[in-house]
Parts: sequence; structure tokens; C-alpha cells
Amino acid sequence: MTAENWDLRAFIFGCDDLDDEEKKLCYDALNREGFSAANKRRAFCALDEADLRSLGVTGLSTRKVLLLAITASAAGLSVESTTGYRPACKLRLRQDSQNQDLSFFEPMDTISAAAAASPGVSSRFFLDPKGRQTGELQDWLCLAEDLHRVGQPILPLFINGQVKNGKSFLLNEALPAVANTYYSSGGSGRQHAGAVLSEPNFLRVNCLGCERTSGSGDFLMAFLLKLKRSAADQQLSAAASTPVPSIRSAGAMADAIQDYMRRLPRDRLNFLLIDEAQSFYLMTRPVSKDSPLRGSALDVDAVLDMRRILKELLLDSPHWVAWAVTGSSMATLWANIAATPTNGFPLIMHHRRLNLSPTVSMGVVHDAWEQLKAWDPALPDDLVWRSPPQIATLAYLCQEWRYSRTASTAAELVENTMTQKLIPEVLADLRTVLQVLGQPAAQLLLLRELLDPISGVEPDKLPLAFKVQLASFATERDGRLYLDYPLLAQALQAITTESGELLDSITAVQSISSKIFRELVVLGECCKDSKHFDRYKDLHSLLEDMASALALTPDGLLKADWFIQVLDHRCNSHGGKANFEQDYGAQARQDVKVGLRWFHALLRNVLSHGSLLEQRQALQVYPSKLAEFHSSGRISEVVTKTYSSPTPRRSKAPGALVAAAPRAQLQPHAGPVRPMSLHLGKRLGRAAVVQPRYMGRM
Repeated sequence: MTAENWDLRAFIFGCDDLDDEEKKLCYDALNREGFSAANKRRAFCALDEADLRSLGVTGLSTRKVLLLAITASAAGLSVESTTGYRPACKLRLRQDSQNQDLSFFEPMDTISAAAAASPGVSSRFFLDPKGRQTGELQDWLCLAEDLHRVGQPILPLFINGQVKNGKSFLLNEALPAVANTYYSSGGSGRQHAGAVLSEPNFLRVNCLGCERTSGSGDFLMAFLLKLKRSAADQQLSAAASTPVPSIRSAGAMADAIQDYMRRLPRDRLNFLLIDEAQSFYLMTRPVSKDSPLRGSALDVDAVLDMRRILKELLLDSPHWVAWAVTGSSMATLWANIAATPTNGFPLIMHHRRLNLSPTVSMGVVHDAWEQLKAWDPALPDDLVWRSPPQIATLAYLCQEWRYSRTASTAAELVENTMTQKLIPEVLADLRTVLQVLGQPAAQLLLLRELLDPISGVEPDKLPLAFKVQLASFATERDGRLYLDYPLLAQALQAITTESGELLDSITAVQSISSKIFRELVVLGECCKDSKHFDRYKDLHSLLEDMASALALTPDGLLKADWFIQVLDHRCNSHGGKANFEQDYGAQARQDVKVGLRWFHALLRNVLSHGSLLEQRQALQVYPSKLAEFHSSGRISEVVTKTYSSPTPRRSKAPGALVAAAPRAQLQPHAGPVRPMSLHLGKRLGRAAVVQPRYMGRM
């Protein structure tokens, strides 16, 4: 931050390790002594603890936090953890020469190269199967340019997806890099009628820390301060010096945000990258002591204000400003957008949306794992298949393993992540959505039907919030929608009672350790992978040894009760049984190994989509002779080797990262899916431990 854009308020209120009272105390004490003046930044950076004490900054911890921020600012270091400031680092994407889906972030110039060498900035990769995400981002960038050229407001981009599937990464990292690559390629059409757009600005704001308990005015003030700080990081002095109104009304703050946008450079696009945007709609108010509710409740009036204000900001911004938005609670976001007044353009229709698939294929997971293992060879080998099949989740687990070490095994890490992070986020999101939608039991039933491979749901009956969030990943069959997403299905089972109501809190959810459950699911996926099955030599050997252990004839295997129970299960009634009998039935009558392969593939469907009772029953009838391969560690070993086997490389597609013309939007690719590594059950409306029983030794 230079003297020209020095903003004491933005600096103090950007210190995330200070609470609101501490921020006010520090700012008032320093402002009284004139440290807000533009020429006082150097003096501010020279303050020590004795100075702060004499200025009236009480509390040793308060002074220490502020001193850390001052010291880091004076040294020009990256201190995002304390103030949000970090050196500018402009990155673009360089496509891998052997794998067209893989790209690496690299600095655009020498200044960016120096910034990339700063602490906390490391080389990263971007996996984009078939270039779909890159293509859709380029489509939106092209639209933004066209609308900027004709002076029209730019449609906002919403990045839609599930918990921990890469929304924030795409917003804050991939989007700027794709844009930088797009602009530097020379093929984007930047020059129009002799005018050339300058390089864009990217201003990032995470709304999670914005004040939500003191009314919409205070929230918008906190949002404005974050915008100002981001502008200061980019040395955009005019925007960084936007006055903060003394009147903290929502209207005054909304006007100030509009003023901020009008101070941004008009000769280029300014991208506002807004994360955790659901916070706009999570305004709360304290409840009285006599209320049956505890803590705080949703402030309905403030939420109504926010719907109107956010719509105006997104749709009526100057034509040199483009908004890109995402959040960790997308159902909450869509429910409120759907309920936003439709005057003018309805926001639920007037936007661009990039849908992130909830799963990726086994080959893509392998490519990600290859890069992550190169980053840290000490990662446990089985983490790749114990993780849900999503690159962002796998990367998160790798980071937790490397830095936190709160778990001793990969299985424990995944289980803790599910129960302590992913499931609580799903529960919190659903609780808010159901409050907005009303009729919670009926809405939950529709969601469960959508996730049931047999039931499905009529599209017109699905609430608009769920339809926008999930329908693009579903398949339609006989006029009904079906969503093959076991992770969400089992999370939903974990947080609902048998009567279909949400649990009061996540503490009511208990899990059991069922390692064989997880192993059989992934083993079934490997058996279903017809594209690469012939290359899985260790898997072939395992199936041969299983066949020897059973000592059954092919006909005896197909007539075994446990085989018939899985084959005839309702989860295999829509294609699974018919496909097996049509495509592999004849081979299975000749070779026990073929029958065992498809038994495990069909069993995977039951474990992935069946109810908790059905899953437990399937595990109970699993043959003891086969269960011994789990007890000995053989299944885990084979699955680990299968996921570690190299995959064929795809040749580079020329110009995949450069689009001279808009590309057609592609449908999300749905690869194999796996449920989370937890087995959850309820009894009498509360979560209860369910102990699976197996036939024979384990």
C-alpha cells in the first residue's frame, strides 16, 4: 500500500484476527493522532508496542496482532492471514504438452515471478476435463467484452456447485488465470474499432467475515471496506479512497458501493470476485429470552432488503464492472435469488452460470493425485480412493494431512472431514433453505426422491432453488429427474430423522467405522471401469483368488443367494441387472471371475444408493470367504495399486486455452461416483450407531 492510497480504516478493519471492538478501539486511538492522513503511512509503520500502549490501545493480544500486521505491511510481505494484503501476482495458464486437461499456473512477467516466489505462493495446477470450464469462462469473458464495448451492464457469473468441489478455486485462481491467458493470447478480440482494452483488474472479497448481526447497513459497510482494501492492494487509489458514509443505513452503503464502482478504471474490465455470497442473505437478529429459539434468528426484514440491494448491484453496475459470485451454501444463495423481486430483469434468469460437476472420472482423479503426490510424496497412498471423487476435496485432504496431522490414517482423516466439515455445512445450508422455502418435511422428501435411483422426482415439483443447484447434473427418464450423487444422498440420510426432519444439530450424528464398506464401493467402481479394466492386472489376480476361495462353479455362483439378492435389488432394476444379463451373462456362465467382477459392480450400486438398512443387509450377506480378503488387507492393497497405475496420456489439443470465438456451453461430465466413507444410521429419530455384522471371519 503506497502513500497515495493509504487508508487507515481499511487497514485496521481488514485485520481478521481483531474482533469488532478491538478494531474500533485501534482505529479511534490512531485516528485521533492523525495517522489517517495520506502522508502518515511511514510513521504508522514505525509504531512499536510502547507507542500503541501510550495511544490507549489496551490489551497485550490486541497490540501484538496489530504489530504483526504493521510489521508485515512495512516489510511488504504477503500477510493475507492478518490483513488481506499480498503482492500482486499475475498468473496465466500453461497447458501441459502431454495431457490436454492439465494446465499449470505461471507468472506473466518478472514482477509476477518475484511475487510468485513470496512465502505462501507455490506452483499449482488446474485440471479441466475436456476444457469445459475454460471454455465456459472464455464465453463469459467474450460476453463481458462485448457488453463493455456497447456500454451495457455485464451479466454476472455464478459458479455453482456442491460442498468442497472447487468453486472458490475456480473463482479466485482459475478465472483470473484464464482471463490473463485469454487477454495475452492476442486472439480474444480485445481490439475494437482501434480501441484496446487494458489488462483487467481482479478485486477479491470474501463475505464470510462481514457483520451479519447488526443490520444490513453494517454488513454493507464491512463489504465496502473489503472492496476498498482490495482496490488498495491493486493500487487503485481512486476506488480505495471511496468515502464511507457516516450514516450506516443500507441505502447509504449501497450508494457508496456504487460510488466505489464508478471510481474504478473505465478503460478496462474490473472483475469483482465475490466469495461466500450467501452471507448477504444470512442476516440475523437476537431473540428474546422467552423465545423457544436459542441464540439468534434470521432477520427477515434485513434479508428482504438484501435481496433487492444485491440484485441492483449485480445487474445495474457500470459497464466496466463484472461480478463473479459463488459461495459454500449454494442452496441458500439460489433460494434467495429465486425469491428476489422480479422487477426489470429477474436475477434467477438474467445471469450466466457455470455448473461444476459433483464428481469426476477415475482418470481425472488419478491425474490430480499424480500432481499432489509430486507436491508431497509422503501422502498416504490410500488417500486418493478414500477421498470423495472430487479434485478440490482431494486437494483439501492432502493439505490437511501435510499441515494439520490431526489424524493418524487416511481413513480417519476422511471420516473426520466428513463429520466435522462437509456434513455440518450441508446441514447448515439445508436448514436455512428450508426456512426460506417453507414446508420443510415436504421439501426434504422431494430432495430425497431426486437422489433415489428408483423414485426420482417430477421436474415441476422440485423447488426452484434445488432445480437450479442440482438439475443440470441429473438425468431425465420417463418424465422424472434422477441425480446420481451418493455423497449428498448419504449426507442427507445422516442429518435427517426417520420421520424426515432435520436433526437439531450435527452433534446428534454418530458414525461407525466400516472399512469394508468403503473398500467394496471402490472395488465395485474399479470392476465397472470397462474402459481400463483390462489394464488392472492386480484386480484380475484378486478376482481369480476370490474365485478359488469360493470354489464354486459358474452356475453355482449365479444361483447363490447372496448373488441373487444383489442382482435382484431395486437399485439394479433400472439397467444394472439387464445390462449384466445382456452383455456379460453368457461370459459369467463360463467364467466365475466374470461373475465375481459384476457382482461387485452391482453391489456397489446397492451400497451407493440403497437406504441404510439396505446397505447393512448387503454387508451382512457378503460371503465370509470374500470378506477374508478385506481382513488380510488384500482389497485395500489392490485398490491402492489400481488407483496408482498410470493412465494413458491424451495428446494436446491445439489452441485449447485460446478461443477466438464464443464456444458452445457443454453439459457437465458425470463420471463414476462414490459415497462418503461413513456409514450412518438413525434410531427413534436420533442418530444411532449401527453395527454391521458379517458372515464369517473379518
